[in-house]
Amino acid sequence: MTEIVYDLTEVFLASTGKLRYYGILRVVAEIGAGLRRLDPSIRYCVYSYALDDFVEVFPELHSDGQVDLKVPQGVKQLRLRQKYYTPNPLRDLLLVPLRRIARKRNLKAWDEAGLADMPRIDLQGRILVSCGRPKLMADQFASLDRKGVHVTFIPLLHDMIPLHEHFNHKRKSFKGNFIHDNRNVLSRARLVLSNSAFTRDEIISFGQSGHLPTPPEVIPIPLVHECPEGTEPAEGEVPQEPFLMAVGASIGRKNLDVVFAAMARLAGEGKPVPLLILAGAPRDSVRKYLEDERFAAIRDRVIFRKNPNQTDLVALYRGALALVIASRMEGWGLPAGEALWLGTPAICSTAPVFREVCGDLGLYFDPDDPEALAGIVNRLMTDTAYRDDLRARIAAAHDTLRDWMDVSRDVLAAIAPVAKAG
Repeated sequence: MTEIVYDLTEVFLASTGKLRYYGILRVVAEIGAGLRRLDPSIRYCVYSYALDDFVEVFPELHSDGQVDLKVPQGVKQLRLRQKYYTPNPLRDLLLVPLRRIARKRNLKAWDEAGLADMPRIDLQGRILVSCGRPKLMADQFASLDRKGVHVTFIPLLHDMIPLHEHFNHKRKSFKGNFIHDNRNVLSRARLVLSNSAFTRDEIISFGQSGHLPTPPEVIPIPLVHECPEGTEPAEGEVPQEPFLMAVGASIGRKNLDVVFAAMARLAGEGKPVPLLILAGAPRDSVRKYLEDERFAAIRDRVIFRKNPNQTDLVALYRGALALVIASRMEGWGLPAGEALWLGTPAICSTAPVFREVCGDLGLYFDPDDPEALAGIVNRLMTDTAYRDDLRARIAAAHDTLRDWMDVSRDVLAAIAPVAKAG
């Protein structure tokens, strides 16, 4: 059996509080905890930008089944991209002293945190499993290449959204670097895991079109519906009147535009308009968008809840009339699954992956049709029997929904044959 090493770098970098416990970070942490429960022989590492090397960490399984990942906390590591999509001689020249400065700063932070004695882990000949962001994987491979270390690499990829023509990002370099990182990852992978069948098909399709290398075998590992209960004290209150909820929503690909338009349509027709709770990082672009005269009637119905903790997030899910996720495209769509887990209807766009997440339990609308969304919301607001029946069907299906241990078992089942093959 070739030894398996699981990468927790994403958790390490987030420990400074810059990233909330959501999205890819949650995937990395929860799969890591699940693997610790399932197979004590698996080892764990984080990549240190200070040392330009991997150090070993030792997750601890408690008697109650909880896992402490034992990742260093609060160590701020400056990250400078190792390789870029486009050549730029001036940039590359300037990066030489900047990297020296960053390395010195990172070493100081590492030493001040008392981490000098952390054991380094030799990855030569081992299997490295990473579920984080491709740009971090690319940094790590630059380090491994400098040292001549060869690993059998198994990544989990979350989406190929930036490869689509309609994708826009405020940084023009984002798309090119995303392509570069994923080419790097796929060209090195022995096996690829994806977070959904939809993402698997995307990886294969972009390989066939030449945007990406032809991938090796791609095994879908559908993500979860489970929404863990929070352990922190509640910081906010749940509204006492009907409200919709959106998580991490923004204008553009996340398509909050259509939700506002649907609410404005309800107001214009004299129908009841629920509150809309926007949970996550506040976005100035959303506030500015709401200033348009079209939304004057519903502007005071929109409430921003800045980065609620897990306790508050669960309470909002449970109290909501429904979750609305209007995205034009997602790799999975965790909020839709989490809403169902907590017994709350999920109103989803017809983006393909949501059928994978919600099946017959979801309510679907064309992301360009605010009238259709308004109709769904109005029925939930006014038809008590319909709403109760929907919630009863969701509750009855709870045992069919996926939890994080299901995901971890599927990851282990996918990588075990590679470990056995050596």
